[in-house]
Amino acid sequence: MEAKVTYEQILPFLLAIGLIFILPMLMRRYGLRWEDLLRMLTSRFRKNDYDSESRRLREKQKNRQEPYLTNSRSGDLKSLVSSLIILARRNKLGLVYPGTVAWQGKIAGLLALVVTRRKVIGLNCFGYGGTITEGKNSGNWNQHMNGTDQSFENPLLGNEKQRKLVRASMDAHGMQNIPLEVVSVFTSRGVTVKTSHHREVFDTEGLIAYLKEMAVQDGELDPSETALKLNEQVQRIKKK
Repeated sequence: MEAKVTYEQILPFLLAIGLIFILPMLMRRYGLRWEDLLRMLTSRFRKNDYDSESRRLREKQKNRQEPYLTNSRSGDLKSLVSSLIILARRNKLGLVYPGTVAWQGKIAGLLALVVTRRKVIGLNCFGYGGTITEGKNSGNWNQHMNGTDQSFENPLLGNEKQRKLVRASMDAHGMQNIPLEVVSVFTSRGVTVKTSHHREVFDTEGLIAYLKEMAVQDGELDPSETALKLNEQVQRIKKK
């Protein structure tokens, strides 16, 4: 007679399969380690251990859910320049690219200068991606991306440094009465900028919206003529 296989006989075999294949998959999914499992199965896994381990797992799960982001790439800058060219042509604005105005041995590190009928707007660009948060009391700003944080200099301070340099050059070339402002632009795709300085700090989409707003405002400037005078002050850095 053939021997019948009972449930009690195959149960250990099924449990073994579960331990070998299913358990490691579940552990990887929830970020558990073998030592965590061992402590959970013994009395040594105290409540404090559970609380700290829960926090670690929640943080790991949170970071895992964040989309992977990158800092700005060359394609992002090219896309912005292309948008600026189209905007300038459609609205008869002046565009000076690059905005590397030279003055007394110093060179402004601006991507471009946009000339509207009311003022000149310098674009001070930053490549930080992720979520940008302003600091307190003019302190450093913060970048949060892919689960990590790093600080960087307040971009408003950089705006002012660039503005003073370009301002000095414009004044020396008979452009004292032309208003000038410099704004920060974070060029990385998908960047989120959290700031109260909405007229001084932009992502690329916000910048284009701002320039369109400025383009329809009347003023006394001739954008083309002003752009030509600014272009004479630009020092183009030759690639080696």
